[in-house]
Amino acid sequence: MTTEDKTQQLADEYAQDLAQPSELPSNLRDTDWFSNTFLEMLIRSLPGVFYLFDPSLKFLRWNQNFEKVTGFSREEFRSVSVHDLFRGESWQRIKSTIRHIFETGEGCTEAFLETKDGRSVPYFWTGISATIEGTPFIVGMGTDLSQLRETEDALHDSEVLYRMLAERIPVGAMLYQNGKIIFANDAFVSMFGVRDKYQLLDKDMDQLFSKGYESYFRQTFEGLERGMSRDKPIETCCLTRDGREIWVEGQATLIRWQHQPTIFVTLRDTTEERHREMSMQEEKEHLRRENVSLRSSLKDRYRLGNIVGKSSAMQDVYELISNAAATSASVFIYGESGTGKELVARAIHDMSGRAGKEFVPVNCAAIPENLLESEFFGHKKGSFTGAHADKKGYLDMANGGTLFLDELGDLNMTLQAKLLRAIDGGGYTPVGDNQVRHSDFRIIAATNRNVWRDVKTGVLREDFFYRLHVIPIKIPPLRKRKEDIPLLLEHFFKMQTNDEKLPRIPGHVIEALTNYDWPGNVRELQNAIQRYLVVGRIEFIPPESVEEIEPAGPPRARAFDSAEDDLSLHENVEDAERAVIKKALDQHDGNKTLAAKALGVSRRTLSRKLKRLDLS
Repeated sequence: MTTEDKTQQLADEYAQDLAQPSELPSNLRDTDWFSNTFLEMLIRSLPGVFYLFDPSLKFLRWNQNFEKVTGFSREEFRSVSVHDLFRGESWQRIKSTIRHIFETGEGCTEAFLETKDGRSVPYFWTGISATIEGTPFIVGMGTDLSQLRETEDALHDSEVLYRMLAERIPVGAMLYQNGKIIFANDAFVSMFGVRDKYQLLDKDMDQLFSKGYESYFRQTFEGLERGMSRDKPIETCCLTRDGREIWVEGQATLIRWQHQPTIFVTLRDTTEERHREMSMQEEKEHLRRENVSLRSSLKDRYRLGNIVGKSSAMQDVYELISNAAATSASVFIYGESGTGKELVARAIHDMSGRAGKEFVPVNCAAIPENLLESEFFGHKKGSFTGAHADKKGYLDMANGGTLFLDELGDLNMTLQAKLLRAIDGGGYTPVGDNQVRHSDFRIIAATNRNVWRDVKTGVLREDFFYRLHVIPIKIPPLRKRKEDIPLLLEHFFKMQTNDEKLPRIPGHVIEALTNYDWPGNVRELQNAIQRYLVVGRIEFIPPESVEEIEPAGPPRARAFDSAEDDLSLHENVEDAERAVIKKALDQHDGNKTLAAKALGVSRRTLSRKLKRLDLS
């Protein structure tokens, strides 16, 4: 294929791209960066030409000067593409630069801009690429070089005219001849933190650039002076004379001025753009690290899934859940009845790689012993009386997912042995079948019994227990994390009222709830809240004994009427926190460290609460 054929093929590819519709992604279109009126007005009023387009080469953003230069109205510009503004060699330059920017992230070139009325205006184009929602974009600026070209033609006739025109260029400009700086405009001087530009004239490069960076420019200029190339792109990080670090990019061009080879430099400060791009990369990396961190450490979390609690004891549980979710090892959950063992098991499943498969909860104590094997392994039609059809067992349903065995100690020894074989890869056989099946399931076991005693007395097989007891998680009873009660109250009220206005509850009721020992744990608290919403009273013991109870005597408390007080739930929560904290401080003679330890929170958390509750 000839060079002309390759060029034509590339042009055809771009022409095909032009037929593709282009639209800004929703998050880019709606972001404050573009929707901010001031910033939009600033972009449109830039002295150069500002542009933003996608791979289809359709303009998505431009400034007012671009319309003025090309002669296209704002409405006309919506249907204009990059290809419409360049011809011949200029189009080839632009096309090559666009490809270079998409491949490397940045680029620049000179090309003639074709206006609506047929004029050709020389421009210096710079651009960088950015990818948003998987779509690459190019954003950049164009600088009008027509005045500069006129200046180059007239250098030998009028140095004064050249200086005047050069000062109007909206980018930094410099002339370098015979190893000396012979001209620098105000923009260039300001960019590098030099106070008086006349101090630079007839000075070497060392007078302008900080030590360590002048070699980059020296090598660039020496290459031009030796005729190795006529144009050289510049892109580097510099330390200015006043100690600032800036990023610059531009072009160095070899010209003749006063019959001598001279290097003309145009530079643009791209520090802000670089920082924005770096910030986006840092944000992306931060989000990635945060995602990993959330899976490994869940400190200071108030809830995890449907588990509610901010106490240090629950923070430890959250971390164990996260660690367990990151593996496929078996988990053994300890906890009294009503502490939320199934919620913990479900949270582990939902955070694990098995979340897309089934979570199969099984209450082992509720299955008749003669149906255990059928329930766990399934059965074939006709295998026993009542088996009218084939049935899948729990192991079949949990394939690829999680099997949660609550009250594990109620399984008989025979089933324990068969489950152990299935866990170790030996498979299982449905009742009435002779084909061995296999299932990829993870077991999470739970019990409220003394499992060590069950192992010792032979109720639980030792090998079965140790096969499951890989990651133990102990859930604290509610009486050992009473600082979580206000959060649990709010959580249960929201659950029962379907996000309607939360009911009001008296402050002394909150205090009584906090003082009560809750032998039924979180489940008992939830039931108490349900009764409160139905009958308007909170009762901890049989109603006939209510009159015998002292108002503030823990661990017992009275039944309370919802109409006794008109405080909001938020106010009552604060009152309860204030009462508990004051009590802890009084018990430890004001020692915040000991009080924080008794409350199960860090000293820093206690200090923050003291300040918020006006107790400090």
